[in-house]
Amino acid sequence: MDTKLIRQNAVFRFFNSTTAFRLVFISSLFFGVNIIFPPIMRVIMLWSVYLFCRELIKGQHLGKIRFRRVLYLFMGAAFLTVIIHSKDNFWGNLYVLYWLSLCFFFFYGFHAESDHEHRKHEAVMLLDFISGMTTLIMIIGLVLLAIFPQGLHLFGYDFAIHENRFVGIIPNANVLAFYAVMALVTTHMLWKMKKADGVLKGKTKIFYIGYAVINAISLFLSDSNASLLFIMTYCSFLAVCFIFRGVKKIEWFSFLLRITAALLACIVTVLLIFCMRSLTQSCVSLMLTNGESKTQISNSVTTNNGSVQIKDDVIQNIPTTFKHENKNIDSGRFVIWKQAFGLLEKFPIMGIGKDNIVSYGKTYLGGLKYDDFHNGLLTIIISFGIVGFTIFMVLAITVAKTFFKAVFNHADKCEHDGNVLALIVAFCAAYSVYSMFEVALLLDLSYRVFIFWYMIGLGLSYATFYERQEDNKTVNSQLLNVSAAV
Repeated sequence: MDTKLIRQNAVFRFFNSTTAFRLVFISSLFFGVNIIFPPIMRVIMLWSVYLFCRELIKGQHLGKIRFRRVLYLFMGAAFLTVIIHSKDNFWGNLYVLYWLSLCFFFFYGFHAESDHEHRKHEAVMLLDFISGMTTLIMIIGLVLLAIFPQGLHLFGYDFAIHENRFVGIIPNANVLAFYAVMALVTTHMLWKMKKADGVLKGKTKIFYIGYAVINAISLFLSDSNASLLFIMTYCSFLAVCFIFRGVKKIEWFSFLLRITAALLACIVTVLLIFCMRSLTQSCVSLMLTNGESKTQISNSVTTNNGSVQIKDDVIQNIPTTFKHENKNIDSGRFVIWKQAFGLLEKFPIMGIGKDNIVSYGKTYLGGLKYDDFHNGLLTIIISFGIVGFTIFMVLAITVAKTFFKAVFNHADKCEHDGNVLALIVAFCAAYSVYSMFEVALLLDLSYRVFIFWYMIGLGLSYATFYERQEDNKTVNSQLLNVSAAV
C-alpha cells in the first residue's frame, strides 16, 4: 500500500477516535491550554463538533449511555434557562451548555463505547500520563523551592512560594494541591489495576512509590485544606469499604462493632494525615532555614525631642512555614455563599445561567468577587435553579446507587479486578466533598471537572461489565437447566 495513503488512513482514524479526542482534551486542560493558548482549544472544540455530528448521524454510542433520559432532561432544563435569559450573555451560556454536553456524552458516556478491555486500556494510558506528568511537575517545583526558598517572582506570578505556601511552577496552591491529590489517587489505581493484571513489576513499583511520596510532600506543603479533606475522605471511605466488604447480612451486634471500627478507622486516618502534614511542613521548613531566609530588620527609637535614632540592624531567620497567612478558616467562602443565596432568592426556579453570575451579581447584589461560588452544588442551583438542581441530584443519586450495588453485589468480581471500582467510588465520594469548597463538579472548563466525569464513566464501565457478566451467567444457568429437563 502507498505510504501516503497509509498516513492519510492513520490521520483519519486518529480524528475519528473518541479515545484520541479524550486523551488530547484532558491533556490540553491539564496543561492549561484553554487559558494560555485559547486558539488551540478552539481547534480542539471544532474537533469535538465533528465527532458529535458523526455520532448523531451514526448513533453508535449515544443510545447505550446509562441514565441518558436524566441527562437529556437536565440539558433541556439548562437550555430553557438560557432561553429565559437570552437577552443576557446568550452565546456565553450556550457555550457553557456545549461543554456540559462534552462532560456528559464523551466523558461520562465513555462507558458506552467499545468493549470493557479497550476502555480499561485507555484509562491506564490516561492515568499513567496523569501520574507521571504530575510527578515531573512536582519535582521541578520542589527543585525550584530548594534553589529559591523565599520564592521567585516572574512575569507577574510567584513561583515556588506564594503567600507562604508551596506552589511550585503552578502559581496557585489550591490548583497544585488538586494535581497532587489526583496523582496520588491515579497512582493507587494504577498499582491495583496492574497488580490484578499481573504486570506490576519491580521497577514499576519503585516508580509508583516515588510518585506517591513526591505528590504527598507537595500536597502537604501546599497547605490546601480542601485537597487535604479530599485525601482524608478517600482513605476513610476505603477503610469503611474494607471493614464492610463481603458483608450482605449481619446481626445488629456485629453491625455495631463494624460501625465502631469504621469510625475509629476514620478518626485514625484523619489524625495520621494531619500529623503527616504538620511533620512534613516542619521538616522542610527546617531544611530551608539557611542564609537566603534571613531578613534584615532595623529597630528605630523615638527620643524625647521627636528625633528618630536607628539602632543596630538585627538579622533574623524567618523561614517559610508552609501554613496559610490568612487565618480565616473559610477564606472568604461564607461571604460568597451568602451572596449566592441572595441570587437564589431572586431567581429560584430556573436560575440565571452560569455566564450571568458576574453580571447579575453586579446588578442585584452590588458586585461579586468571583464568577463561581467555590461550591459545586451551589453553583449549579444558582445557574439552573431548583429545577436543574433537582434533576442533577436524581442523576447523582442514581449513579451512586449503581456504584454501591456493583461494589457490594459483585464483591468477588471487584476483588479479581483489584477493587478498582471501589477506588473509583472512593474517589467520587472524596471529590464530592472537595467540590463543596472549590471550583469543581460541573460548571468549569477545567481539568478538575472533566477528569471527574471521566472517572464516573470508568466506574460505570466496570459496573456495566459486572452486571453483564452476571446476566450471562444467569442465562447460561437457565439454558443448562432447560437442557437437563429435556
